[in-house]
Order: sequence, then C-alpha cells, then structure tokens
Amino acid sequence: MSDLSNWLAIAETAAIEAATALKAHRADWSVIEAEQGREVKIDADKRAEALILAALEKASPFAVISEEAGWVRAAERGDRYVWAVDPLDGSVNYLRDYPHCAVSIALLEHGQPILGVVDCFALNERFSGIVGEGAWLNGKPMRVSEIGAPSSGILQTGVPSRASDKSMRLFEARLKTWRKVRMIGSAASALAYVAAGRAEAYRESGSMIWDVAAGCALVKAAGGEIRIEGGRLDQPLEVAAGNGRVALPD
Repeated sequence: MSDLSNWLAIAETAAIEAATALKAHRADWSVIEAEQGREVKIDADKRAEALILAALEKASPFAVISEEAGWVRAAERGDRYVWAVDPLDGSVNYLRDYPHCAVSIALLEHGQPILGVVDCFALNERFSGIVGEGAWLNGKPMRVSEIGAPSSGILQTGVPSRASDKSMRLFEARLKTWRKVRMIGSAASALAYVAAGRAEAYRESGSMIWDVAAGCALVKAAGGEIRIEGGRLDQPLEVAAGNGRVALPD
C-alpha cells in the first residue's frame, strides 16, 4: 500500500467513526451551543471533532487545522503535510434533519489538497479520492461529467456568512449563466457532487479550507480542476472547481 493510500485509509477510518456517531446520536447531539449571525454551532460539531482528532493523532504525525479547534499539533505554519477537518459540514442541515451534511477530512501538501474523504452519512454515501490515482463513491470509480456549457450545466454554490457585496453581485450573475444553480448547505457535499458528475462546477467566496479541502481533492482526483485563492490556511478563501470542460466560474 502506498503512503497516499495508507493516509486515505486513515482518513476514511476517522470519517466512518465520526459519521457513525453522528447518526447514532443525532437526537442528543443536536443542541445549539452558540449562534453568530447565520452561523450555528451545535454539540455535534465538537463531539465529532474530538473523535476525528483522536484518530488522526493516533495514526499520523501530521498537524491538523480543524473548524472548531483551529490549529492542532502545528509546530509551524509551514508544515509539508496538514490534515484539514470539518467534523460536520452542514450543521444547520443536521440540526433540521436535512440530508445534506457530511464529515470532511483532507490531507494537504504545501497547502494543496492531495486526498480527501466526504462522508455524507445521512444518505449512506462516502466519497473518497487521491489526486493522480482516482476517486470513488462507496468504493466504485467516479468521474466528473462531460457537459461543456454552463447553459446546460448545474452550478453548486452557497452564500456564506462572510460574503461581501461584490461576491453577492457575482452570485447574481451566475444565476443568469447556468441552467440550474443549487445551494444544498454543505460545501463538502456540493464539491463531492461535482466530482461524481452530478453537477458541473462549484463556486463560493469566503469559504475556509476545512470547508472545501476534501471536496476539492475529490474533484481533482475525479478528473476535474480546482482554484483556491487566498492567504493563510486559517483565512477565508475564494474557491472554484469544475469538470475541466466548463470554465471555472468567476
């Protein structure tokens, strides 16, 4: 087994453990701990994160950047390999019993996603991939779609709490360009759908690396392309992904 395959197996094991717990404890973990604007933090976020961090710490020496805990075991911000973890992407969906929520774990090399797992546990779908080696849905190979025109395609997007006036104007323009625009409330799930050929592109402003790293790895592993722009890993990013046939959305 290659190093990348071994690291993917570590990520999958951690994701499965967290996903299983999130399904089993949905009733008692759906407790709101904090609300900031449109952002909601619930007990499940920290519970799932604790399981993932313990699993990653036991199985690998790499630093972690996670939504709830921030930087973990990072001696310096220039580490070659870093895990990016969103223990529960789509917390409001989880809280309100929408199916689009996921455990998201990625490994970054020099800040770029090289492998990822997105476990959409409510739908019993686990997406995984290694850049340069392939991508899989529940163990079966998956590829991006062949559609080449936005007028025939689906754009996955969202309106994050950090959105600016400029990003909202661009969002309006995208509504007029694409055949359909979908907002499912989970960046990780949305990117996984691009990787699986269910949509042609993804675009969002103000995302954090833990929101998008695993999904971006999946898109690239499935034959698509990604663009991640921003400064440090703990700062908001501009993210686009696509099937390589449509132009990446502005």
